[in-house]
Amino acid sequence: MLRNPNTQINCEKCLDGYYSYCIQGKCIHGSIVKSVIGAMEAYFWKAMGVYRNIDTIICCSDFMKKELSANPQLKDKLETLHNFIDINTGSVTNLIDGDYVLYFGRYLEEKGIKTLLKVACMLPEVKFVFAGKGSLEDEISSIDNIENVGFKKGDALDTLIKNALFSVCTSEWYENCPFSVIESMALGTPVLGANIGGIPELIQEGKTDELFESGNAEVLKTSILKLWGNKALAEQYSRNCRNAGFYNLKAYAEKLIQIYGKG
Repeated sequence: MLRNPNTQINCEKCLDGYYSYCIQGKCIHGSIVKSVIGAMEAYFWKAMGVYRNIDTIICCSDFMKKELSANPQLKDKLETLHNFIDINTGSVTNLIDGDYVLYFGRYLEEKGIKTLLKVACMLPEVKFVFAGKGSLEDEISSIDNIENVGFKKGDALDTLIKNALFSVCTSEWYENCPFSVIESMALGTPVLGANIGGIPELIQEGKTDELFESGNAEVLKTSILKLWGNKALAEQYSRNCRNAGFYNLKAYAEKLIQIYGKG
C-alpha cells in the first residue's frame, strides 16, 4: 500500500495479492527495476505461505488493521495498539495564548504541504509557523505569513507546540498513528487533522479537535478560520485534549505484555 510516486495517488491495488500492479505503476521509488524486485519478493513470500507462521501482528491503528485484514492469512491475527507518548502532561497547565498555527513534520507533498501553502496564501491575516525540513523548504520560506523555523526537537519543539493556537496535520497519504497528532494533543494543543488513514481515530471531532477533507483547500481554509477566529473554542478543545487518554510508556508496555501473553 503505497502512494504512487508518478500519480501521487494512494494506491491499494496490491492488497488482493496481485503484485504486478506494483510493476505497472513503478510504485517503488518510480523505478521499474526496484518495482520488479519488490513484486517478485512479495510473490515469493505469498507462495511460501510465510504469514501462516505468524501468531499476531500488532497494528498501530485500526486503519492498518482493516487494510491488512484483506489478506485472509492475516485477518484473524491482528491486534490494534496505538502509539504511546512519553511526555509529562501533568506540567501542561496553561491555556492557549498563541498567535500562530503550527505545522511540524516533513516538508513533503504527500504531507499535504502544497495544499497548506495554497491556503496560507489565501489567508494573509493568519500567521503560520513551520517546523521541520524537506524538499519544499524553499516554497515554504517564500510565503510572507509563514515563519520557517527549521527542524526542532525536544524542549524547543514542545515549546512551539504548547504556544500554538492549534496545529495542523494535513496529510494526503495514509498516516497510521502520527506522533504529531498525539504529541500536540498531549501538550494541550488542538489539532486540525485530515480525515485520512488513522488520523480520525485519534481525534474526537468537536470535542478535542477538528477534521477536514484531506486535500481540499477550500475546506481546510474554512476549518482554519473557524479555530483562528474562535479562541474560546480552541481553549475548550485544549482542556479536553489533556484527557484524551493516550498510552504512556508504562501502560503501553503492560498492554504489549498482555498481547504476547495470549500466545
